[in-house]
Amino acid sequence: MSQGTRTTAKRAPARGVVTRPRRTHFLVLLLLAAATVVLYAPAGKLTFLSYDDPGYVTENFHVRTGLSGENVAWAFTSLDQANWHPLTWLSHQMDCQWFGLDPAGHHYTSVFFHTVNAVLLFLLLFKATGYLWRSFLVSALFAFHPINLQSVAWIAERKNLLSTFFLLIAIGCYGWYVKHPDWKRGLSVAGAFAASLMAKPMAVTFPFVLLLLDYWPLGRLPDPCGSNVGSPGESRPGWWRQLARLSLEKWPLAVLTVISIAITLLAQKRGGALLREDMPFRFSERLGNAMFSYIEYVRMMFWPSRLGIFYPYSAPSFRVAVLSALFVAGVTGLVLWLRRRKFLLFGWLFFLGTMVPVIGLVQVGKQAMADRYAYVPLIGLFIVVIWLAAEAVAALRVPRVLTIAVAGGVLLAAGVVTRINLPYWRNSVTVFSHAHDVASRADPMIEVNLGQALFSEGRLEESLQPYHLAEKIDPEDPVAHYDAGATLMQQSRLAQAAEEFQTALRCKKKNPQATVNALNNLGSIYLQSGNLAEAWKDYSATLEADPNHYPARMGRAVILYREAKYPEAADEIARAILIYPTSDAYLMLSRVLQVQGKSEQAAEAYQRGMLLAQ
Repeated sequence: MSQGTRTTAKRAPARGVVTRPRRTHFLVLLLLAAATVVLYAPAGKLTFLSYDDPGYVTENFHVRTGLSGENVAWAFTSLDQANWHPLTWLSHQMDCQWFGLDPAGHHYTSVFFHTVNAVLLFLLLFKATGYLWRSFLVSALFAFHPINLQSVAWIAERKNLLSTFFLLIAIGCYGWYVKHPDWKRGLSVAGAFAASLMAKPMAVTFPFVLLLLDYWPLGRLPDPCGSNVGSPGESRPGWWRQLARLSLEKWPLAVLTVISIAITLLAQKRGGALLREDMPFRFSERLGNAMFSYIEYVRMMFWPSRLGIFYPYSAPSFRVAVLSALFVAGVTGLVLWLRRRKFLLFGWLFFLGTMVPVIGLVQVGKQAMADRYAYVPLIGLFIVVIWLAAEAVAALRVPRVLTIAVAGGVLLAAGVVTRINLPYWRNSVTVFSHAHDVASRADPMIEVNLGQALFSEGRLEESLQPYHLAEKIDPEDPVAHYDAGATLMQQSRLAQAAEEFQTALRCKKKNPQATVNALNNLGSIYLQSGNLAEAWKDYSATLEADPNHYPARMGRAVILYREAKYPEAADEIARAILIYPTSDAYLMLSRVLQVQGKSEQAAEAYQRGMLLAQ
């Protein structure tokens, strides 16, 4: 970013900011990058999670098969995972191309982007303000703070890292544009902003961020009461004209924001992530939760305890909501009153504004808040804290040694807490066991995911406990009933499994995937018991709901094979292979073709099946 009208030559003599040689700047940058990499080095031992990672990587055919023309086209046209983020898909595809499904490579890519983001933040702050050590401390807090661990340790949150990367690039381009405004430089800003939106739509507040940057540190927008350095006589009408001019300057970016919001709402609606009947919180309750969440994010910045992957939604009481709103309003009034310290207003409004898309006014998902949402917004609060601390140190003439010791202690504490929390992300069992321990109350989503994690490790009997707890908390949760049924089915307790699947189908709350899978598994139970008619009925109902359901296609193929309807069975298997080519499907097709006397075609199918089995 440009320094605007505030040059380092006009600053009060701060300790050794602008007189340092370039070598010092490089060493500071290198220290920041190296410390971040060392802090997150154990991330290579983490695995994929069972929550979101399958949809983003491990079970996504278009991702795990790497880069190809077909997969790239899918990335730009898909609304999978209730989002349109083609650059995120491309990032995951590239990882699969290079590392396959080895989670270490995917995690190290995330560590790389987080490190680069910290370095970019340092470069932008230092370029804009001229303060070397303040910029370093803000960037180091960003790099080390445990609240940002979620974005780095969770592979599915690559979108957060990637969007921030392009957002910081866009800010850098804006600083370049401010020096000599022209359409070419403006195009670079728009391009980087568009890339950020194509990684994750949270960057929609970027035009607002640029207006804040115009106020501080770029100095393009004078103080409304005439306190701006270099424009002591600026009148209030002049301030409004300048604000209007700078706002109009950003209209192309506002257009991109509107387009992104429209696409995101469409994707979220189609993906079923927007507020539904199973999330019956009124707007007043969501507003109260938003105010309380602001306070919680501030609390977590200063005291990052009880961090987890999921915080259950629980609307705060009216009293708590009002007190939270008063706190937010009070801090806003205070920073307006202290506007001569422009970084206060910048940092606080940056925090409030960039959090708006995810604060819960439009509820997406069932969480009350999430650590990953604070990845960018807390930068504003980090700036406020570090700049205030630096002013206090200068005013009180605190010895340099003590200043270094305290700053180093804070960074060390942040790094230690991050390292302590890092093992919780080792696998799905540790993640959701920890979420269960730190949650304010028992929640079906946490229990179901814990059960699924235990199930995936083969701990079937243990997985039933969280499933049954989820059913007790919310008897109308179809996913809990379906997962309990799947576990019982795996244990050959077919009668109990069928009862759970039937309950899942009768639940008032609906989950399309649970419904489809429950129907399919009921068909499998009937097939195992020899009731082919009922099995056919349930498999057909499954395919009516989801024509691309591979297990149901294969189930119908087995029924047709048992009934000696070999041509029809071969047709079902062929359609299943188009959905998901597996070795089992090809080997079964080989058997069916062999029975029909098609030896050459049977041999070809057998060879393909054996190749896939390797």
